[in-house]
Amino acid sequence: MSRAYRISIKESLSHHVQVEDGVSSTLELLPILQKERMRDLLAQELAQRGFERDGSLARRKEANGVEVEVDLETGQVSATVEGHQDVKLETERTAVVDQLQKDEREAALRRVAQEALKREAKAEEEALRKKVTQQLEGTLKDLKGELDGVVNRVTATALKTRAAELGQVEEVHEDANGGLTIKVRV
Repeated sequence: MSRAYRISIKESLSHHVQVEDGVSSTLELLPILQKERMRDLLAQELAQRGFERDGSLARRKEANGVEVEVDLETGQVSATVEGHQDVKLETERTAVVDQLQKDEREAALRRVAQEALKREAKAEEEALRKKVTQQLEGTLKDLKGELDGVVNRVTATALKTRAAELGQVEEVHEDANGGLTIKVRV
C-alpha cells in the first residue's frame, strides 16, 4: 500500500521589463529659401518652443517622458517613449500524490507554476506597453498642432525674407487664420 504525500512548491519570477514605442513623420517645408537658411529658420522656431539643438538635430523631452527629435536637414520628426517596470511574481502550488509518483508530480507542478508565472509576466509587460502607447498618443495630438504652427511660422518668415530680397516690402498683413499677404514694390 502506498502512502499519500502532500507536496507544496513555491516558484518566483523577478525581472526588469523595458518597453519602447515611437512614431515618425516628416515636416513639409516649402523650399522658399536656400536649404541652409530654411534649416536655420526651423532651428530658431523650434528653439523658441524649448527644443535644444545638437548639430543637425533639435530635441525636447516632454513632461510625461516622450522625447521628440527633429532632424533639421530632412524634416524627419520622431517621438519616442520608454517604460520601465520591475516585475516580482510568486506562486504556490499544492498537490496530494502517492509515494510512487511524488517526483514526477513535483516536477509537473513546478512546470505548471513556472508557466503561470511566465503568463503573468507577459500580461504585466503588455499592460506596460499599452500604458506607454497611450502616453505617446496623448502627446502626439498636442505635438502635431504645435509642429504645424512651427511649419507655418517658418514658412511665413521665409516668405517675408524672400519678399524683401525681391524688392521693397510695402505691406505685410497676417490674419487670424494664418493667411499672409505681402505687397512688394519691385
